[in-house]
Amino acid sequence: MSPLSRRFGAVSTLALATALATPVAAQTADEGVFTMLGRIILAAGRARVAIDTPQAVTALDIDDIEREQASTPGDLLRAVPGASSFGGGAMTGQFLNIRGIGTSSASDENRIIVSIDGVQKYFEQYRVGSHFGEPELYRRVEVLRGPGASLLHGSGAIGGVVAFETRQASDFLSEGETTALRLRAGGHDNGSGSFGSAILAHRFSDRVEMLAAITTRQEGDYDAGGGALVPGTNMSAQSALVSGSWLMSDESEQRLSFSASRWRTEGDQVPYSAYGDFSVFGTVDRTVTDDTAQVTWENPASDNPWIDARVQLSFSRSEVDQSNAQGYPGYPFAPPYSIFQDSIYAYEGVTLNARNTITAEGERWQNYLTFGGQIATRDREQVSGGSTLGSHPAGNSDGYGLFLQNELVLSEDLTLLGALRYDYSSLTATAGADPSLLNMPVTHSGLAGSLAAHYTINEAWSVFGTYASTTRLPTIDEMFDSGTSGGTASLGLRPEHARTIELGATWQGRDIIAAGDGLDVKLTAFNNQFQDRIERVSIAGQPSFQNIGRARIRGVEIEASYESDLWFGRFAASAIEGLDQTTNLRLNSTPAHQAMLEIGRRLPEQNLELGWRGTFVAGASLASGERFAGHSLHDVFMTWRPDQGAFRDIEVQLSVNNIFDVEHYNILDGAQATSRPRPGRDIRLTLGRTISF
Repeated sequence: MSPLSRRFGAVSTLALATALATPVAAQTADEGVFTMLGRIILAAGRARVAIDTPQAVTALDIDDIEREQASTPGDLLRAVPGASSFGGGAMTGQFLNIRGIGTSSASDENRIIVSIDGVQKYFEQYRVGSHFGEPELYRRVEVLRGPGASLLHGSGAIGGVVAFETRQASDFLSEGETTALRLRAGGHDNGSGSFGSAILAHRFSDRVEMLAAITTRQEGDYDAGGGALVPGTNMSAQSALVSGSWLMSDESEQRLSFSASRWRTEGDQVPYSAYGDFSVFGTVDRTVTDDTAQVTWENPASDNPWIDARVQLSFSRSEVDQSNAQGYPGYPFAPPYSIFQDSIYAYEGVTLNARNTITAEGERWQNYLTFGGQIATRDREQVSGGSTLGSHPAGNSDGYGLFLQNELVLSEDLTLLGALRYDYSSLTATAGADPSLLNMPVTHSGLAGSLAAHYTINEAWSVFGTYASTTRLPTIDEMFDSGTSGGTASLGLRPEHARTIELGATWQGRDIIAAGDGLDVKLTAFNNQFQDRIERVSIAGQPSFQNIGRARIRGVEIEASYESDLWFGRFAASAIEGLDQTTNLRLNSTPAHQAMLEIGRRLPEQNLELGWRGTFVAGASLASGERFAGHSLHDVFMTWRPDQGAFRDIEVQLSVNNIFDVEHYNILDGAQATSRPRPGRDIRLTLGRTISF
């Protein structure tokens, strides 16, 4: 391990040891205290508390989301260890990275599964990001890091899962209320950004409720630290959401729910490259529309141990329509070069998911067997200047997956969790590939499995471990791309394999500083070993994508949360190292080591909540040797919820990010010469009010 890693580990160990120095006698369990690590995790199968889950998981709730005052969904991950966003300042350039998995230069389909209300989302296009959405519409975000917790979602999720949940009517309606109107508006000075939202929730009866929401957001070009304007970081977007639920009868627990959302942005003469400083690509008129819809039937059947069922039918479409490209003076690949032709790119898919859990129990044990499957079809569409580019082949991806997960709890101290999954895919190129390959299905299949254990030593300490073997099947882009840098189709691609080991420990303390307070700490170490890793090689005359051989990503994550009546805080840190074992060079998808510390104070009499957050990023180098300096960012925030006077029922949120206006870069964006510096000082203000009647 490098000297920097040793220093990082020493600091983390010291912080952990200091936190755990409280006498055991003071660590009595107190169910009244509720920390961030005490939140219930839903996306990992049977609902369980985060700190008792034998994998690394984090849940963000409404308070976290609204306090962040985020402009993009990726901004919400700033306090999640091992997870981050990168790419452009505008939404259309956003990518995600979990534990060193996630790049802008290769297909990351299935390596990180991103879902909205259970609907899997992904988009890929040259010089455009992969994920779109409006933070104002989310009520919850769960981040599952590593493959061990993700087999219910897909076998290829080597990085993990990011699961967003949209708003529900029950978020705004208390008992006895039938209608609520939530209004919020805000803005920030760096880039002169603004947003507004209106959410209407209505309860028709004890069994039926619905919600409708609309939002609008404007983002101007921001200033980097030091005041330099960063062009191409502006955005204008609108979104809408409709959701509802119906309890099918008073005598039954069966519930039918649905949600449908649309996010849309239109830009005239925006940079063709939605991320990075690549002005040579010129500008383009670009409209992005992202649609998500799902209907879900659930039957918990709490009085029947054989049934706890859930079936979901979902639809997703992400589309980019671009036209009127304007070239950069002197650039040889200016319009009418093929990529600049008027084009439509889209991903459209329909998925059916079903699963059921059978419960069995004895005097000192409980067993939960979950099984199910999914059937999915996805179309990759692209038309440019009346034809389809070989660098972005169109086609169909059809497949299915079957999964089985069993959780055995013995004497409430030992939990054993095993999972198996089988996936099959059929890829068919319909345009943009060699004519001899069109409409000829190429099939792949793969197995994945995991075994996890969690053991409670005493009221304070627990240990856990996971072993996972994962298979990621090739995608349409990886199989049939024949137009990138003169490359050819990659019909010889083998599925990508990864073996992951995680070991960790948790500690829970109560009555540490004040009566009734609590501190929870979770430490996880992991090692990912890749075989047949699929990468874009961009060599003329060779397959565009190849299995590069072996790679390793390993690291350590620490997450801690503290709660008392007057104080709250959290700590999140990660140190990750990635190595291409074929070249012995650093994997450029590896993020810099970093730590985040947040401390907050509640003033009940003034209805105030104040806090500070520091983000400390270590220096790191790309495989090329280019060095990125470390940096420290400091933010402050305030939430005021007055309960009397002229401002009664108004919620005010104020934050100042990057107080000292530090210039900084994200190493995941690539070389500094072509990446954009991140925002400088930014003051954000949001006002909100909920009217109930």
